[in-house]
Amino acid sequence: MTEWLIQRRRNAGRWLAGLLLALSFVLVPAAHADVPVAQGQEQELVPPQARGEWRFDGDGVAFDNVAEGARLAGVVRLDRGSYRLVVRPETTPVNPSPWYAFRIIASRPGSAAMVFDYGRFSHRYRPWLRSSGSGGRAGDWRPATDAEFATDDDGVARLSLRLEAGDLVEVSAQPPVRLAEVERWIDALAQRMAAEVETIGHSVQGRPLRLLAFGNPDARDVVLVIGRQHPPEVTGMRALLAFVDALAADAPRARAFRERYRILVVPQLNPDGVVEGHWRTNAHGTDLNRDWGIFREPETRAVADALQRHLEARGRTLVFALDFHSTWYDIFYTVTEDPARLPGGVLRNWIDALDARFPGRIQERPSAATSNVFKNWVFREYGAPSVTYEVGDETDVATLSELAGFAAGSLMELLPADRQAGAR
Repeated sequence: MTEWLIQRRRNAGRWLAGLLLALSFVLVPAAHADVPVAQGQEQELVPPQARGEWRFDGDGVAFDNVAEGARLAGVVRLDRGSYRLVVRPETTPVNPSPWYAFRIIASRPGSAAMVFDYGRFSHRYRPWLRSSGSGGRAGDWRPATDAEFATDDDGVARLSLRLEAGDLVEVSAQPPVRLAEVERWIDALAQRMAAEVETIGHSVQGRPLRLLAFGNPDARDVVLVIGRQHPPEVTGMRALLAFVDALAADAPRARAFRERYRILVVPQLNPDGVVEGHWRTNAHGTDLNRDWGIFREPETRAVADALQRHLEARGRTLVFALDFHSTWYDIFYTVTEDPARLPGGVLRNWIDALDARFPGRIQERPSAATSNVFKNWVFREYGAPSVTYEVGDETDVATLSELAGFAAGSLMELLPADRQAGAR
């Protein structure tokens, strides 16, 4: 601990914040465990992680957590070239999705053997790496090899890397999708399609929440797509982009669909959590996907208010809604009592089409519309079919893009027929 404190004092102006954070998580983690946010109380900000650098000049290596989405609470030197990486969530209790992201900077050749310390939580994400040499350009992200990464029988994760002088290695739980990448996607799609882009509100920390609207502005029926309620769920974010790209494609089926429907997309609902590298929550420490119908948070309120405005503007009806996430497997969460799940319903036909194309890949898990998650709120409020579209953590980009594109294509084929039949 002493050497760690010395290293933190080198982080100009930030060592005190780092000390307090480390003490709160490392020395007395139980003091923060299982303390729920009080219902009905004014929300307070969760303490942001201290940003800075941990230098080990004798080893010729340094670590930092300064990039967008980084998550690293401390680094403890165990021996020469050996380190314990302290990773902690933004708040507790929390859904255990231990996100980490940091950089390693080498000033001379050597190695770094790292053990991940999540406190009482277990490892989830296999590391992804991106490297650049002195003055060089960063390469592509790649998964750590079996020679570099392993988990022990007791679940402890270990990463060992060879380093050359001038190396800068980015390590991340998933190849990140940063805010600017999605903003560029929004702007490019809007320009290509003359779509409308609206700032519907702001996050807790003041970042804009943008809604993309395209399709026939006079259409009476609306499809809503949202995503990134939970920051680490990167594969779900990529599936959302592929799904919406298919709806926006310059192809006969997509053009015909857009003539019949108005499509609303809010791709980044939790920008603060993405920037801070949160495991689950927004800047108030709230799981946004437990806030629908409660609306304590500005992010969920903004979407609900914007949706209502768009529906009331022309007497429209919400006919389908999707919320993109990630978990261990490809799963579609649906509402048990939704009649669209019955034979002949659009949801049943859609899931059956996906299962026929990707046999056994997607599990449907229906549940009663009782909790305050997005899909349940949509069904309770509007009676529309709604799906939590979960993508596996390990699903590769090519596969998730193919599946999302097929899912969009199937919905474009089935939804018009279902609506013409007057069924929901």
